[in-house]
Amino acid sequence: YQRRVHGDIDEGTTKDMVDAGVFDLALAKSWAIKLATDAAITVLRVDQIIMAKQAGGPKPRDKGPGDEED
Repeated sequence: YQRRVHGDIDEGTTKDMVDAGVFDLALAKSWAIKLATDAAITVLRVDQIIMAKQAGGPKPRDKGPGDEED
C-alpha cells in the first residue's frame, strides 16, 4: 500500500486522494504552475513597459535663433 495523502486546499487538511476520487498527475500540476507563472511574468513585463513610457503630449521643440521668449 502506497501512501497517497496530499493536502486538501479547500478544507485545510490532508486526505487520501484515491479515497477522495482525485486522479491527476503531478506532472500536469507542475506544468500548470509553470505556465501560470510564465503568464504572470509576461503581464508584469507588459505593465512595466507601459508604465515606463513618458506620459504627456509631444516633446517641446528647441528654441531657435528667431524665437521669442515669453
